[in-house]
Amino acid sequence: MFLSARGLSPEAIGFAAAVPTLAKLLAQPVAGVLWDRLDRPRLVLAVLGLGAAAGFALAGLAPVALAILFAVAFAAIFFTPIFALMDAFAVRLGRLRAVDYGRARLWGSAAFIAGNLVAGFALGALPDAAVIWMIVAPFLLFMLSAWMLPVLPPARVPHGAPAAAADFVSLRLALGVAAVALVQASHGLLYALGSVHWAASGFSPGVIGMLWSLGVIGEIALFTYGGRAVAALSPLPLIAIGGIAALVRFAAMAFDPPAAWLFALQLLHGLTFGATHLGLVALIAATVPDRALGRAQGFASTAISVAVGLATIASGPLYARYGAGAYLPSAGFGLIGAALALLALTGRQSRRAPGNGDRAR
Repeated sequence: MFLSARGLSPEAIGFAAAVPTLAKLLAQPVAGVLWDRLDRPRLVLAVLGLGAAAGFALAGLAPVALAILFAVAFAAIFFTPIFALMDAFAVRLGRLRAVDYGRARLWGSAAFIAGNLVAGFALGALPDAAVIWMIVAPFLLFMLSAWMLPVLPPARVPHGAPAAAADFVSLRLALGVAAVALVQASHGLLYALGSVHWAASGFSPGVIGMLWSLGVIGEIALFTYGGRAVAALSPLPLIAIGGIAALVRFAAMAFDPPAAWLFALQLLHGLTFGATHLGLVALIAATVPDRALGRAQGFASTAISVAVGLATIASGPLYARYGAGAYLPSAGFGLIGAALALLALTGRQSRRAPGNGDRAR
C-alpha cells in the first residue's frame, strides 16, 4: 500500500518485494561471520535494528521511486539476518540457563497473529503513507530491547580447535540442513498461491483467514511442548517427522479437499514448519560450538532461503498448468527431506558442542 501510494509501478513493487530475499543471500553469511568474530551479540543485534529502522525511515522520506528502492535494499541488509542470529543467541543462552527454546519461540508466532490484527485495524484508520512508520517503530523497539538481553560470557573455543577454522561443517549437519531446506521449500506453493487457490475454490475471505490462523496455532502448539519433543525424539527424527507430515499434508491438498479437511491439514503446519525449525535449531545446538553459531545459523538460513525461493518461483508455472495437482511436488520435497534426515541419523555421530549435553541423533 505504501509503495503504491508513493507512485511505484507494479514492476517496481515486485522488485522491492524481492529485494529482502536477494539481500538475505549476501547479508546472512556476512552477518554470521561478524557475529562470531566480534562476539558482541547485543551490539550486533542493536546495530542491525538501528540500520533496519534507518533504512525504512529513509524509504518514508525518499522523494522518488528509485531512492525508495535503494532505501528498502539498505534496510533489507540489516533486518534479514536478525532472525537467524536471534536463534544463535537463544542457543547460547540455553546452554547457560537451560532456556526452553520452543517456549520462547512460541511468542514470536503469537506476536505474528497479534501484529497482523493490529496492523489490519491501523491500516483502515491511517493513511497509506503511515505504513512505513509502523515498520520503523518496531525496529527501534528491537534496537532498545537488544541492549536489555542478558550479557553472554565470551564464546568458548573447543579444546584443540584452530582459532579461525570453520569447525561447524559436518556431513550430518549438512544433511540435516538440506532436509530442513527441502521440507520448508514444500511450503512455497502454499505461501505464494494458497489464498488464490482457496478463493478460486469458493472459500470466503473469512474462511481463508481462519485457515492461515490455524497454521500459526499449530506452530504455537508444537513450540509449547518443543523442549519435551526434542528431549524425547532428538533433532533428526523431529526433522524427519516434519518431512513425513509435509508428505501427508501436501499430497492431500493435491486432491483439493473440502474445508473440513483443510482445517485439519493446516494444523499440520505445526509439524511441517514448526518441527523442522525446532529440529534444526536443536541440531545446531547439539553439534556447533559457541564460536561458530553465527556462521552455522547463517549457512542454514541461506540454504533454506534458496530452496524456498526456487520452489516459490517454480510454483507459478506448475499451478498454472496443474492447479491443485501442483502440490504433489511439494509432497515430494517432504518425502526427500524426511529421507535425508533419516540418512543423517544413520551416519557417524557428530562431535558434541561444548556445554551442551544433547546429542545430534
